[in-house]
Amino acid sequence: MAIEPSLLDTCTAHLKTALKHIHKVIQTANEILSSISQPSVCSEVLLSSQGADYITGVVEVYRLSKRMEGGIRRRNMDCERLRLVLRDIELSWNNLQAFLSICPSLLQTLPSQAALDLAAEGALSDTSPCLQSCCGVCLQDGAAEEFGSEGISMLDIEGRVYHPSCANFWLHCVDSSLPALTSHNYCPHCLILDEL
Repeated sequence: MAIEPSLLDTCTAHLKTALKHIHKVIQTANEILSSISQPSVCSEVLLSSQGADYITGVVEVYRLSKRMEGGIRRRNMDCERLRLVLRDIELSWNNLQAFLSICPSLLQTLPSQAALDLAAEGALSDTSPCLQSCCGVCLQDGAAEEFGSEGISMLDIEGRVYHPSCANFWLHCVDSSLPALTSHNYCPHCLILDEL
């Protein structure tokens, strides 16, 4: 099933907004680290508990971008606007990794690029799950395996489901209310929920 044009526009705008905020978080991390003039001081900051927690949070934000990339691929949403923002995120992430390379012990604690890329390997097919059963932020099926795990529990908020990390990011970095995409007019699951 392909997404209908009006819903595609809504999904694209929603994803672009979230991806721009993801890019801003990663870009801010780059700016913070590039403002430290001495590598030894940068290493000390990164090895502190606050620095390590900060980087862990930035990694989670990057992980969300990969999950969103998978949702985009899974729904065949080939859109230049989204590709450009995803490219900007990758460039910022690569730049951040250059800063992290001065601290090999921290770099070793980060998930491998292969693990991060796993979320972006969404199937390029028309058999994507209904939007009602997918995370309202990243558009990935909550039941799907994530990063080699057994999957994660989803939050059910007002009839929509969200990955906890997606909901957390959206509420803290994008908007104070979670997104609720409109339903497919041809999906039996969506139509049943809309009638309730």
